[in-house]
Amino acid sequence: MNWFEALVLAVVQGLTEFLPVSSSGHLVLTQTLFGIEASTAFTYDIVLHLGTALAALLFYRADVAHVLRGLLPPYAGAGPELLASRRLLVLLAAATVPTAAIGFAFKDFFEGLFASPAAVVAALFVTGAFLIASSLLRATGRPLEDAPWWKASLVGLAQAVAIVPGISRSGSTIVAALAVGLRREDAVRFSFLLSLPAILGAALLELRHPPPGADGVPFALTAAGFAVAAATGYLAILFVLRLTREGRLWQFGLYCWTVAAIAATVLARR
Repeated sequence: MNWFEALVLAVVQGLTEFLPVSSSGHLVLTQTLFGIEASTAFTYDIVLHLGTALAALLFYRADVAHVLRGLLPPYAGAGPELLASRRLLVLLAAATVPTAAIGFAFKDFFEGLFASPAAVVAALFVTGAFLIASSLLRATGRPLEDAPWWKASLVGLAQAVAIVPGISRSGSTIVAALAVGLRREDAVRFSFLLSLPAILGAALLELRHPPPGADGVPFALTAAGFAVAAATGYLAILFVLRLTREGRLWQFGLYCWTVAAIAATVLARR
């Protein structure tokens, strides 16, 4: 992997982690285009994901601090702000548990899909379909903190499905949050807060069993990729917030279908 390829992958990860177009699907297709072995880019991919996690952490740092206050023991008090922190912590936990359970149970199945560009193409068509369908959802909804835990669990199930490369994690969780009645801005907020335990948990799990040749990317290149992924991820969050408020997620659905059609054509010719 040269500098150009590495930085392209960093930009792709930074933008597509939060744009509802599937970062994993785009990374698989981009690596296939460049002829990069998945095992060689294994650690680098994880570092890029950690870069986008940093972007979400910085953007939602006030919410993260709010959630961490919910970890305070009961004797710390029960004021309105602390109760709200605990409520948000419960909602994040209710959404994270289904993702973790399904991820562990079907780990080998999901990993096998990353070696199949054809599966990614099919999943991108699915992503496009539910993004276009999001235009049918109502524009108003309830605040995140007023949502019951079981609705948060449904959003978590949508995130679990997005372990499939080509299914957008941000797209599936935002659309699911809108479908269960959250306000548009809170749907984005919940999706991106939910990305933090998902990305960090997946990184820890994957690093336990690296494949042979997983350290084939130089440190300087890896550090640059991390920084680029974080910066582009931050910009992507701003962009998604604006388009979600305007009810324009369906445009990403057309993009996913276009990319899937092009990728399918290229793969067929190969």
